[in-house]
Amino acid sequence: MASSRLWWALALCVACGRSATAQVAVEVRDAELVIDAGAEAEASVGQLDVDGDDEAQELGIGSVPSRVAPTRVGTPPLALQRICDLSSFGGSLYAAHAVAPLGIDGATITKYTRGEANPFRVAYDWNRYGEPSKGGGAGQGFLRVHAIDGRLFVPDADPPYDGFGYLDHGTEGYVFVSDAAGAFAKALGEHRKPPLFPGAGHEGAAGAMVLPRAYHVLDVIKYRGAIYASTGSVPPKERAWTGPSPGAIHRADSALSRLDYVVGYPSDATTDVWRLTFMVRFRDRLYAGIQEYFPREPNDYVVFEPPRDATSIAPEHLRAVRATASGGVLTLRWYADAKTGALYWIAAPRGPGPIVLRVTHDGDTWDEIRLPEKAGPPTDIVRWRDALVVLTEHGLYRLEGDKPVELGWWDDATLFGISDLFCAAPLAVHQGELFAGAQKGGALYRFE
Repeated sequence: MASSRLWWALALCVACGRSATAQVAVEVRDAELVIDAGAEAEASVGQLDVDGDDEAQELGIGSVPSRVAPTRVGTPPLALQRICDLSSFGGSLYAAHAVAPLGIDGATITKYTRGEANPFRVAYDWNRYGEPSKGGGAGQGFLRVHAIDGRLFVPDADPPYDGFGYLDHGTEGYVFVSDAAGAFAKALGEHRKPPLFPGAGHEGAAGAMVLPRAYHVLDVIKYRGAIYASTGSVPPKERAWTGPSPGAIHRADSALSRLDYVVGYPSDATTDVWRLTFMVRFRDRLYAGIQEYFPREPNDYVVFEPPRDATSIAPEHLRAVRATASGGVLTLRWYADAKTGALYWIAAPRGPGPIVLRVTHDGDTWDEIRLPEKAGPPTDIVRWRDALVVLTEHGLYRLEGDKPVELGWWDDATLFGISDLFCAAPLAVHQGELFAGAQKGGALYRFE
């Protein structure tokens, strides 16, 4: 039993878009934030959901400069090693941090408020100092921070000790949720356990949702009116650490206290380990990336397309898709763009080969967008002002159709280079400016 548990620990804890949904134009006038929601309304006509994975994210106004350079804003306290995601919320910019996701302890959320004397603050610290490290004494990475329903949702990629037994004594995961002001509840007690929601009658309070039977929680999204999380989990009626571990989708209850297993992929998983990874809404479908610990998976992602009157996703709504020649790619980012009506996808191959940026307009047919060889691999794509911009290891490029135009280039490959496929350098627009998260020292950069 001990050797079996060790094998599963290795398989489950060792690794191999954030998209703008309601995209809006933002202008800062005398410290007042002006939002034009026209793009959001246009994007949602005839659809049940707006494309993307966040609430309204800023775009900025005017034209993108012809040349820019990354300028170091600073290093947040407890920045760890990497910034894995950025989200503009409530007048501040929030960053999700990790050291080595699913492998090394360290998970924090930091808050950057431009113009303050001390602009960086720790929004949440999930390091649990002084606790035994055996089995993972702290969270092992926050990979996404999403604005949903006027609050921030942050999935815990790899919880300490396989969870704390709130709802399941084999393993369980967590999604941390802020209040409407972006504040997170503190960890509980002497041993710093997750701060659970206080229950009915406390709507809007900060806390943590529990995912019974989940090993890892990679992403969270709102789809068809419900909150879903993508995970690697224990199927119903199976035992943790001994049997199959399919990728799975969990659905939140109405009180946002727990998320329960609703769909697993593959449905006939036996002894292997899968995860469903990052998610996005596009044309009323829900897309989720796939990762298999033993790289034999033939498909690239799964799509859920329930009927318009469905109240929840179900196994019969899942369709696995092989969109690439090799299959089995690992999704780094999705980005749904309201202006072009397109979905962009950054994915890494299973074996040797380049990380590729692709685009689809119908949700099924993909075209590759070729970047200059000197650019290095792409890490993220967002709309900034009047253009789509792509961050790569060595440069920033605007897209004119499918043709990249260089806006900036740098030699240092350690700033935004991809050294962990679960955490690629993110982009975000905040107060009209473009920011990026570094993979070296967890520093925040702004393009000037």
